[in-house]
Amino acid sequence: MHDTNISDWATVNDVSGRKAYEVYTKPLEKGQLDDGEYRYIKLPNALEALLISDPKADKAAAALDVEVGHLSDPDDVPGCAHFCEHLLFMGTKEFPSENEYSQFISTHGGSTNAYTSAYNTNYHFSVNPSQLQPALHRFSTFFISPLFSESCTNRELNAVDSEHKKNRQNDMWRMFQLSKEQSKADHPWHKFGSGNRESLLAAGRKVAAAQALEATKTPESAINVDKMEIDHSTNSQDSSLASSQKSASDADDGGPAGRETRRRLVKWWEGQYCASRMKLVVLGKGSIDELSEMAVKLFSGVPNRSLPPSPLIDSSPLGEEHRGIIIYTKTVMDFSAIELNWSIPWQTPQWKVKPASFITHFLGHEGPGSLHSYLKNKGWIVYLSAGPSSGGPGFDWMKCTILLTPEGFEHHLEVIRSVYAYLSLLRDEALPTWHQQEIIQLSKINFKYKEKQSPASYVSRTAEKAGRLYPRDKLLSASSVSEEWDEKPVRELLDKCLTVKDGRIMVMGREGWGKVALVGEEANSSQQRTWLKEKYYGTEYFIRRLPQDVITQGEGANWIKELALPKPNAFVPANLEVDQKQVDEPLRRPLKIRSSSMSTLWYKKDDQFWVPKAHVHLQITSPITTVTPKHNVSTRLYTNLVRDALTEYSYDADLAGLSYEVSNTAGGIHISIGGYNDKLTVLLKVVLDKLKTLTVNPERFEVLKEQDRHARHAKLTSALAIQLRQEYENLLMEQPYTLSDYFTRYLLSPTAWQPQEKLAELALLKAEDVQKHIPELLSRLHIQAFVHGNMEKDEAYGILRLAEEVLMTRTLTPSELLSDRSLLLPPACNYVLELPVSNKDEVNSALTYYLQVGDVTDARLRATLGLLAHIASEPAFNQLRTNEQLGYIVSSGTWSASGSLGWRVVVQSEKNPTFLENRVDVFFEETLRKLLQTMSDEEFEQKRQGLIDKELEKHKNLVEETGNFWNHINNGYHDFMRRTIDAENLRTLSRQDVLSLFMEKIHPAAKNRSKLSLHLRSQTVPSPKFTVAASVALLDALKSRGVVVQEADYHRQSATEPPLSAVKAFWENHFKSLPNLDQSDAKALLKTMDQFAKEHSAPASVDEGHRKLVNGVVHVRDMAAFKAGLIMSKAATPVVVYNDMDAKL
Repeated sequence: MHDTNISDWATVNDVSGRKAYEVYTKPLEKGQLDDGEYRYIKLPNALEALLISDPKADKAAAALDVEVGHLSDPDDVPGCAHFCEHLLFMGTKEFPSENEYSQFISTHGGSTNAYTSAYNTNYHFSVNPSQLQPALHRFSTFFISPLFSESCTNRELNAVDSEHKKNRQNDMWRMFQLSKEQSKADHPWHKFGSGNRESLLAAGRKVAAAQALEATKTPESAINVDKMEIDHSTNSQDSSLASSQKSASDADDGGPAGRETRRRLVKWWEGQYCASRMKLVVLGKGSIDELSEMAVKLFSGVPNRSLPPSPLIDSSPLGEEHRGIIIYTKTVMDFSAIELNWSIPWQTPQWKVKPASFITHFLGHEGPGSLHSYLKNKGWIVYLSAGPSSGGPGFDWMKCTILLTPEGFEHHLEVIRSVYAYLSLLRDEALPTWHQQEIIQLSKINFKYKEKQSPASYVSRTAEKAGRLYPRDKLLSASSVSEEWDEKPVRELLDKCLTVKDGRIMVMGREGWGKVALVGEEANSSQQRTWLKEKYYGTEYFIRRLPQDVITQGEGANWIKELALPKPNAFVPANLEVDQKQVDEPLRRPLKIRSSSMSTLWYKKDDQFWVPKAHVHLQITSPITTVTPKHNVSTRLYTNLVRDALTEYSYDADLAGLSYEVSNTAGGIHISIGGYNDKLTVLLKVVLDKLKTLTVNPERFEVLKEQDRHARHAKLTSALAIQLRQEYENLLMEQPYTLSDYFTRYLLSPTAWQPQEKLAELALLKAEDVQKHIPELLSRLHIQAFVHGNMEKDEAYGILRLAEEVLMTRTLTPSELLSDRSLLLPPACNYVLELPVSNKDEVNSALTYYLQVGDVTDARLRATLGLLAHIASEPAFNQLRTNEQLGYIVSSGTWSASGSLGWRVVVQSEKNPTFLENRVDVFFEETLRKLLQTMSDEEFEQKRQGLIDKELEKHKNLVEETGNFWNHINNGYHDFMRRTIDAENLRTLSRQDVLSLFMEKIHPAAKNRSKLSLHLRSQTVPSPKFTVAASVALLDALKSRGVVVQEADYHRQSATEPPLSAVKAFWENHFKSLPNLDQSDAKALLKTMDQFAKEHSAPASVDEGHRKLVNGVVHVRDMAAFKAGLIMSKAATPVVVYNDMDAKL
């Protein structure tokens, strides 16, 4: 759809008169607030680039998007595109060091990332503006001369595999792959996109085996074990870094199979990556001409292999057997949900109308007469969302996802019928033009006043959009702005695609299957079900076809009288005027314009972003909010009930760009409202009134007692809600590294309650308990307010008066206003808490290694630790993840709380947490200490300046500035100048200052080091080693069954003592290729392997020393007793006492 009119392009020549590039002459449509200068060009190699000059930018960024994703994987190498994304960045001809790029970016205050989707692969980075050219130089070489380093092959195979294992217990990934499995086997959508070690090596192993047989000319029953390669990766638990006896080459490049996989990858890359399939976006402070020259110089060398655009996939992924079915499937987390899915035509060509978005505007509506409202009033659902979803070039999806109550799970078929009833309503009803006009109006308002984003995110998203074939002048607007109304494509979607017969339904749940009558069953008939398992994640499922009566009813007229189309949106902003008062320099902090025993008011009028928006924060402090687990749970349910009661009313406001949140905090209730300020106070008054006057509905209470919106588990859809009871239970099913961080925080928090304590109270709570809790909670309060944006001082006063008048409460004592504190570790301590990973199927363990350094208010200490963390971040990742392959999740950085400041390292791995802790200690001693001691003055200065630049970055938008100011207000320190002060302190620091802090507070030998580590240990049992003695016994057994083996190679491979599971998997596959081997003999041989492994078990691991912690470790046996023995930090008090009552605004 890209415009191809050659008159829209002009040639730009270089100084010698030769063609340098072509420039697109039509101006790009951009928002009113976007002051960047844009230029769209095409390089001689057909690579297209968008240059963005922003002289105000304090962060530069670039992204390159390739219109190739996992749908283009070779059929026999699933995960190839993802593996390419990993291996591509392991050095280039010009910059061969594998971490040169990441080290450079990290040094200069930036970040890097990449992702592989179904249809594109996106690479991006950010960096301090002065370093854009050298950063872009390094970046460009990845697309010109990548090494695809042989020495990194095995490590990156492991990295992909570790990423897959991280996701194996994640319901989003599990359901995504199940949906792909239940599609046409010959359709690209069917592919396993993320890949794992096995999928990537499978084709290579076959080729390597064939080559080995041909080279050695062995009989068909003979096997060259060394060349076949046994995969050692499954024996990751406690494997010694130095214990492998494989050759360095095999260990690095994956052996013959790994080398063949790399060869296939390079061949695939040459056949898919092409300059004409790439879109580059560069944002920097330089002039548009400078950026253009930079892009041309650095990216004209990207090969143009004359490949056509990636082919369109215009067929549906769903065959007849995949339509009109219900897939019943078990989840890891405890929730119940329905997802209805339809394959629909590609929506990109219809960007002006966006018919799928138009339909889901109604289907996902939450106002009166909506499907959501009807099902909620039935007590069947908590949440419903609908929207189009990207498929690939040529096809898309439309989804409706519904979170069910337990009663809704039992009535899931009625819920499904109700969705079809609403679609029948849309088919039968007239669709007045004003609906689309309202959608168009709001989309244009939102685009016009769209604020700046993080540069890295902006260039990444823009580069992806550039590959979507929108008209180039609409590149920035087409994906979000609707332009016209055309009923025909809407009707075609409703009539031809969104039918009962064409849909596919997934019903998900972990508990309650025995109580639910499924399609084709009577109640309590679970014995009729035969659960299948999806190949890559092991997700259990079975399939039933929709009953004919459901199809017949769904094809008829709407039969639910409560359903209706929405009314006009009363929250569409009418006044978008901005009171723009020019100032010499924006205020660097909000003003404290009122302070009394009842309330405090902070205010800042927007003086730099000039948007017709405002943000209001109200912290309503109550001393009994979380004083006991019962109070904590009661307050949580109270805020949930308030939100629940306001759903119908507030939904239109949310559509119109005005949203709110009510939540419980450690000290009270937090209300936030933000968006277009025109009708902000209208919404605020309704929220406050509901907060004050809520009557607990017993029926809704029982629903919400079981359920809660919780964004952390919103991975299944854009905003999945899960049940409150389930939230507490599911917390323990989270990723191990999330839990290790959680328990570390818990140990250092004086007032925090564990999920089990909350669950015990939740089970006993009744609706009347919460009703009684409300007036007690609101009887004595302090209101702290912050008003920021396009509002005058009088309006800010009015908001505070409104809150005071509605709540009408008594005041708190001064001592009750002190902020939260932290528990402090004593000097010279070394604590370890060991806990099991609750999810028994989770193979990963985790380590959180925390070092307390001092008080967060110590400005010089804060700057010194920040610089140490900045210096250590990339080396920690490079050593612990890239080189040692400990796991996919590796991070390090500062960690602060009220009254405390520290540094932590987090690792999630299949390895033993004790082993991980020892590797962190080794990193401190052998890598970080040496780095700090030998770092040159020039390198230190680069690191220091990079962090200074990062500290001095300006806020990008009103939301970011509001969040930063509110954080400083709410934490009690009022330290609005912290980043400036930190930057000033950084300028005075020396390398010796950083080294001294490291040796005194971080290094394992430091005498006064305060350390706490949290070990989350997987309960899965690693496969035992298949020892040399076991392999000798197996060799005799193989010979006795007539399996010919090249003994020299066999003994060489056996010396590595691979895991039993890998040995069995290898021989099981090989036995299938031996037609002369009786299958009963094959089964007997596999059984003897278990026997031999047991009889000839390995002695203590060669890395047994790595399992033992150093002397002096104190194990935490009782968390409550441990916390009781710690002292409290000082309460947060203002670093500066402000009083701006008389300030002229």
